[in-house]
Amino acid sequence: MALSLAQGAMADPVTTEEAAIHVSLPAQPLGRSLLQLGEQASLQVFFMQDTVAGLTAPAVSGRLTPADALARLLQGTGLEYVRNGANITVSRRDGTALLEPVRVTADGFASEGHDTYTANYASMARGISLRETPQSMSVMTRQRIDDQALTSVGDVLGQTTGMTVVAGDNGDVNKVYARGFAVESMMIDGVALDGYQQKYFNPNLAMYDRVEVIRGADGLFSGTGEPGGAINLVRKRPLAYNQVSLTTSAGSWDNYRAEVDATGPLAANGKLRGRGVVAYQDRNYFYRNSAANNQFVYGILEADVAERTKVALGASYEKRKATPWQSGLPRSPDGADLQLPRRTALNASWNNLSANHKEVFLQVEQGLGRDWTLKLDAQYIKRRSYEESADGYGAVNPVTRLGNYMDVWAFDFDNEVKSVDLNLNGSFTLLGQRHQLLVGGDWREVRHTNAYRGASYDEDPPEVPIDDFNPGAVPRPSGFWISNLWPDFGARQYGVYGRLKISVTDRFKLFGGGRYSTYDYVSPFKKYDSAGQLLTDSTTKYRESGIFTPYGGLTYDLSEQWTGYGSVTMIHKSQANRLGGPVPGSPLEAITGKNYEIGLKGEHDGGRLNTAFALYRIERKGEAVRDPAYPSVDIGGEGLNCCWLRQGNVVSEGFDAEITGEVLPGWQLAAGYTYNHNQNKAASGVYNSITPRHLFKLWSTYRLPGDLSAWTLGGGVTVQSAHYVSGTANAYNPATREYDGPKVPFKFTQGGYAILSASIQYAISPQWTATLNLNNLLDRTYYKTMGTSGSNNWYGDPRNFYLTLRGKF
Repeated sequence: MALSLAQGAMADPVTTEEAAIHVSLPAQPLGRSLLQLGEQASLQVFFMQDTVAGLTAPAVSGRLTPADALARLLQGTGLEYVRNGANITVSRRDGTALLEPVRVTADGFASEGHDTYTANYASMARGISLRETPQSMSVMTRQRIDDQALTSVGDVLGQTTGMTVVAGDNGDVNKVYARGFAVESMMIDGVALDGYQQKYFNPNLAMYDRVEVIRGADGLFSGTGEPGGAINLVRKRPLAYNQVSLTTSAGSWDNYRAEVDATGPLAANGKLRGRGVVAYQDRNYFYRNSAANNQFVYGILEADVAERTKVALGASYEKRKATPWQSGLPRSPDGADLQLPRRTALNASWNNLSANHKEVFLQVEQGLGRDWTLKLDAQYIKRRSYEESADGYGAVNPVTRLGNYMDVWAFDFDNEVKSVDLNLNGSFTLLGQRHQLLVGGDWREVRHTNAYRGASYDEDPPEVPIDDFNPGAVPRPSGFWISNLWPDFGARQYGVYGRLKISVTDRFKLFGGGRYSTYDYVSPFKKYDSAGQLLTDSTTKYRESGIFTPYGGLTYDLSEQWTGYGSVTMIHKSQANRLGGPVPGSPLEAITGKNYEIGLKGEHDGGRLNTAFALYRIERKGEAVRDPAYPSVDIGGEGLNCCWLRQGNVVSEGFDAEITGEVLPGWQLAAGYTYNHNQNKAASGVYNSITPRHLFKLWSTYRLPGDLSAWTLGGGVTVQSAHYVSGTANAYNPATREYDGPKVPFKFTQGGYAILSASIQYAISPQWTATLNLNNLLDRTYYKTMGTSGSNNWYGDPRNFYLTLRGKF
């Protein structure tokens, strides 16, 4: 359909010779479609919010010129547009002029307001659609987060395809695994952070629009780490229109939460926008003597300071107080289950934790010419915590029910993370095809000052009576003294990266690139006795430079709906503190993780439903093992040790499958299945027994039709096969009051299980909804986390409910 153009003609008319691009726009509000088309076509789209208010756009997908895509979006709306170079101005056809065009700059890929469980773009893909990205990626949208009443990053990852979460006390995340390996790469708004330490990095979900996950090695942007994958948290951005959201919740075990989220234009005809989020939570847990109180605030300002210049400045602050329990439950020495009640907790009533988390960030985007954008992203994070605890550790004799002792300690954690990323991203035409180039550089630094404090007691606490434990009977020490101190330790990483997408034909794309980086690490360590006398003073220090991490892939559009792909991605992990013989030795090369992957991605019904299938093989090679030809020798007083060999060889193979989006009108579905088999070739055994071989996660909602459309029903299940842990643990030695007694082997298994959940939602009015979530419907008793025979075994939550009242104005 031809478009009538304002004022009769465009300054830079779109012709049929303009190159077609891959367009993927779901059915949604027109304003959001225009924004996303601008991102996909490297165009600036200008319009007033009143111009598009109340208008919806159909799904548009396929290879189209921007003019054709605009024609489909505007058909039947009574709107027209004028194009001037890379600028598109949309106005009413009745002659109402857009006297002062404003670019509506809410995140064009934001998931909030979409009412969907799927996404077509992810910020960690850096300008390439999920269908075009030759790797496995998942996006947990804001709609699904709200529908499942997920309130922490740990909750989200526990529902994400292929992710295994090792949880600890008060819901904190100790470890995350994917494809058999730890996920050590964390990003915020696509920018990697170093040394974030998952246990101390569980930020409030109230400030995030969505959570993105990539499975497999991500060395191009992450730099260093394990080949399990990467996690990206995407902050909420200001909206171009006024909106206030109010949320109040109440759940089992006195779990209460409230949140206020306000956003909109502030000044200069919408060129200055803002958003503020305040959240408060106070809760207990299903086990005794544990509680947490969180207070959180987030604010961001975003401004169009020039026609193609956007600046965002934001900050957040979180304060937390808790009664922690760190140790988890013990088992018998051989690993047999003690059948303790789920409410059991072995911690003192005076346990306490105080923590705060501060973030400040700056983002600047500058358009260059028609097709290029220069982006600067800088972040500063400061985390501090202090904890005093007495927790029960040690395997328990199944007959006498003794063997568990109180470990009393305090811990200071002071962490500072800085990161800067500068990149240039754009497209160009060569040989009749559009190609995309991304080049950039980043610098990251993490510094810690940690202190472990021993307790001063006239008499050691007695053994823990696990069947009749009284948390108020544990005596509080007269004081705490620094035992182990790590002053100002940390790491610095900097590098440059690049990625080129070559369109060989309209259907066939090649990807190539890599990262060149340098990694520095330093860790001073001091050990003291109870009188403050220095016993040990050492420093581990090493550097690895000139590290090149290649990246390659290809995609082929098999049809309008299906794309096949293949890729080889890598990541490295430094071990330069290990030296190869003979003495004095030379630093071992880094551990390498290489991910081979082929897959198929589908985009159906205009992008409202997406599917993905992948086969992968990961080879992790070169981990240090002791060289029997030489004795162990410390070199130079800097934590360097000789002599080692690069002989570690781990292989992980498997299959991923995922479907997300709208199956039928009103029916949203998110389902993922993963199969993993991992093996330590050098040791001829399983490398990671925590990762289940089979893992299936499903959540779905259905809005009833007709007169019952105010009701939405939901349900889901998490199914995983059996997994186990094994090893040895030292028995408690009364003579030394340490766990340095004889080693006792253990092995225990958590059988396969299925955890069912459900929800029911009622739309009270256009502004208010009430939702009831029910979790673990069958009240299955199981261990969600398994540790050792002496500690770190955690039950999954018993059956529970969560009631939420949500208003949006």
